[in-house]
Amino acid sequence: MTELELKDQYLDAQRGTIGSLLIDAPAVAGIIFHKTREDDYIGALRNVYRVCREMYLEGKPIDAITVRHQMGPEYTQFLYELMQYTPTAANAEIYADLTVERAKMSKLAELGLPVCVNYDEAKELLSKANRIMGDRPSVRVMTAEEGLHDFYDRQSEPAKLIPWGLPKIDSTFRTEFGDFIVLGGYPSAGKTAFSLQLAWEQAKDLRVGYFSLETKPEKIIDRTVAAVCGVDFGRIKSHSLTQEDWSECAIKSTAFTKRKLEIIQAGGMSVVDIQSLALSGRYEIIYIDYLQLIAPQDRRRSDVEQVTQISKDLHTMAQTTGITVCALSQLSRPPKSGDQEKSPGLHSLRQSGQIEQDADGVMLLYKDEPKNPRSLRVLKIAKNKEGEAGGITYLAFDGAHQRFKESLTQPNNPKPKTEPEYQQTTFEELPGSDSELPF
Repeated sequence: MTELELKDQYLDAQRGTIGSLLIDAPAVAGIIFHKTREDDYIGALRNVYRVCREMYLEGKPIDAITVRHQMGPEYTQFLYELMQYTPTAANAEIYADLTVERAKMSKLAELGLPVCVNYDEAKELLSKANRIMGDRPSVRVMTAEEGLHDFYDRQSEPAKLIPWGLPKIDSTFRTEFGDFIVLGGYPSAGKTAFSLQLAWEQAKDLRVGYFSLETKPEKIIDRTVAAVCGVDFGRIKSHSLTQEDWSECAIKSTAFTKRKLEIIQAGGMSVVDIQSLALSGRYEIIYIDYLQLIAPQDRRRSDVEQVTQISKDLHTMAQTTGITVCALSQLSRPPKSGDQEKSPGLHSLRQSGQIEQDADGVMLLYKDEPKNPRSLRVLKIAKNKEGEAGGITYLAFDGAHQRFKESLTQPNNPKPKTEPEYQQTTFEELPGSDSELPF
């Protein structure tokens, strides 16, 4: 392959990548910005890429008109030619991969190394061009002086912490924007119901995206209606609402218009897909239900390797975007000590020890008495980067209305047997709770 042929192929790939971005940015932007970087492009194409990426990170829509508005009328013809040159955006990932490969080969040629026939041959030159051929993570450099000024600015403002809606958790589990949080639990422990309650509370003031990889949005809404409107979940599932139930739904319907909560059917999504949608949706917090169901980038790897990479990618996503990521995770079944199951710990996170390393905070939800369906739930702070770990909060779960409340009853100090542990329909409002809503 001659140098001229290499350059032609390089430009073809770049045009196809940028053209795909202009044609269908919502579908392909996440993939393109994940795979390629500014220095993979040359000339005017590099300028277009830089502007598009800035718009993407700011949550602005990307198309030929919006980009032209940012870049100026002199780019009008160039942008439309790129769209005409690109037959379809469906091959955007292929174009992006070719762009990266040709960029690396071009840089090898610039080093005075022989022009390679293909990318595989170029890889053989890795020892002589490791910096070019290797991964190139984004780097942020801050001088000591800049850090001091930034410190002054941050300290002059109130701390921006994520609310959880449970007084004890809010006081001990201090979570910042851009943290990666993991909520682990055994099957049927109530992870989904609990995470929905947290999301609903946060959505009073923050934009929250709930990515459900297992459950349809309709079923998520069913749980939410039960909790918010105080309607029996069993009657919702059986489509047997009473006239009183319908009245309660009507009374509480305004609550749904005030919450900035969006539910996304995310089955089959990868981390790149989730990040792309999270940025375009301008979410400040996202929930992922659940981590082990996220589509891997490389299905040839083992389950452990896949989950390890997904965990790393979620951590990076939270750090680079400033979006708080709360991912639900399955726990491995605990070993038994005599007749009792041992309580879970960080080691219980299923399929990868990388999760406990990447997470800024880990909460574990499980039953105090596994075989008792009316058992109190235990919420254990297993990892807490901004405070002490190991704290335990006991929660009463109202299955009929899919609600959790901090329990005033502790297992070692039970109420008299004549009194139930908690009532299914008459929860008292906690101090500071939303009087209009049940949680």
